[in-house]
Amino acid sequence: MPVWAGNVYPEENSMPIKRMAGIVTALLLSSSIPAGQALAFENPISSPAVQTRLGASSALLGTAMAGSRIVAVGLRGLIIYSDDAGASWKQASVPTQSDLVAVSFPSAKKGWAVGHGGVVLHSADAGATWVRQLDGVKAAELAVNHYQASSTPDAAALVEREKSLQAAGGTQPFLDVYFENESTGFVVGTFNRIFRTADGGKSWTPWMERTDNPGELHFYSIRGRNGSLYLTGEQGSVWRLDTATQRIVSVPTPYKGTLFGLVVTDSDAVLAFGMRGSLYRSIDQGRNWEKASLGTPAGITGGVAMAGGGVLLTTQAGTVTLSRDGGKTFQPIKTARPMAYFGLAPMDDKRVVLVGAEGIRLESIQ
Repeated sequence: MPVWAGNVYPEENSMPIKRMAGIVTALLLSSSIPAGQALAFENPISSPAVQTRLGASSALLGTAMAGSRIVAVGLRGLIIYSDDAGASWKQASVPTQSDLVAVSFPSAKKGWAVGHGGVVLHSADAGATWVRQLDGVKAAELAVNHYQASSTPDAAALVEREKSLQAAGGTQPFLDVYFENESTGFVVGTFNRIFRTADGGKSWTPWMERTDNPGELHFYSIRGRNGSLYLTGEQGSVWRLDTATQRIVSVPTPYKGTLFGLVVTDSDAVLAFGMRGSLYRSIDQGRNWEKASLGTPAGITGGVAMAGGGVLLTTQAGTVTLSRDGGKTFQPIKTARPMAYFGLAPMDDKRVVLVGAEGIRLESIQ
């Protein structure tokens, strides 16, 4: 039975595949150390990423477009980028070796990436160089100070919880990031962790008291469009930002398994996806859901809204499916070299960037 971040899941294969990839890779690397050879510990949070010529064929977990530049993030702080549609790649300067699992560029120049150790990285030059804005230790300290000065009813419990995280090292991971513009954005992660910035990451405010999440379930994804904001997580959970109250309210779904991600379309339809090909669609802000089908039992690992109302989804089994009707129905797309996919980003209405276990692919969508 898989274990992730202290929780035991009731369903087999429930661990998000991109986090599983990091664990497997770490085990493989550790097994290659000669017997009897001791290695000095280096904190991956504060150690710069090692340069490699194999970035484009290494495991990559997230991707985004910075204008016309492709940016992809992966294990051990790896970030690569291309300015010629993938013909050649450069490795970015990154101040951490923590595994990076998600990246968001709200503009052509400014972007953010998040990952293990609670790291939040920022780039102001389209992904060529990065600085660390936040990490798990600083996040826990911010939360303690914030709730010690807060009058919210559950402030004392939140202070106690954050102090316990500090005592454990303060390394809770962030699992996704979403910026609606260059100033306003969110990072989310395990055990109800959610922080917001309104100044491009110069300062961060914890929002844990604003969530309808008494069980402190993990947040796996966060996405928005046209002022809307949604999150997904464990136990079939979806949350939505209530703009009137500025609370993250629970939106019940008919599903009980883990939801890895979601897509918000131009028409405000919301698709939540996860384990074993599970896919649900709502056109009324989550009040009602209908089940959709990809025709596969494989876990759905990535999704994105395409220009013109299309929706593209990927799975850990290497399938890519396209909907041209806002997520009602899907058809398989043939790809040149399938792999276990972890993330994707549209280059335009006919091309898409796919990242996964074997690196990066650029495919045409017909």
